[in-house]
Order: sequence, then C-alpha cells, then structure tokens
Amino acid sequence: MEITLSQDQQASLGDDIYKLVTDSISKARKDASIDSKDFFRKKEACIYLGVSNNTLDKFLAMGMPYHVVRGITLYSKEEIKQFVLEQ
Repeated sequence: MEITLSQDQQASLGDDIYKLVTDSISKARKDASIDSKDFFRKKEACIYLGVSNNTLDKFLAMGMPYHVVRGITLYSKEEIKQFVLEQ
C-alpha cells in the first residue's frame, strides 16, 4: 500500500514529527535532571517515586522524613530510598 501526500501535507507531517521528537527530548532531559538532585520538592518527590500527591502524603503519615528549610519542604533522595527499602 502506498500513500501519496501533497507538499503541504508532507510539510505538516514533518512539523508534527519534529515537535513530537523535540517535546520528548525536553521531557527526557527534565526527567533526567531529577535523578541528579539530592533533594526534591514535593512534586519532584512524587515524580521520583512514581506516585501521586495523595500517596506521598500517606508515606509522610507513615514516617517518611522531610526537612523544612526557610519555609520550603524538601525531601532527601537518600532518605526516600531508605524509607522505601524499610517498608
């Protein structure tokens, strides 16, 4: 089966593929930067653990450690790992 596209359709398809690839690369770079951090904010901790905000709240209620520095709550990557391993 052969599909023939007009020049406009080819250009549009090329633009769509380019956008999809660049968006995927940007997301991968953003996700990779999380792995290089030692401390996370709540949203980053959720992404790191692959859990929802509510699940992280349950972990905190179970005793997962956190730190408040100048009013900012931070979660240590090492302490998160230790907490998960102990559960």
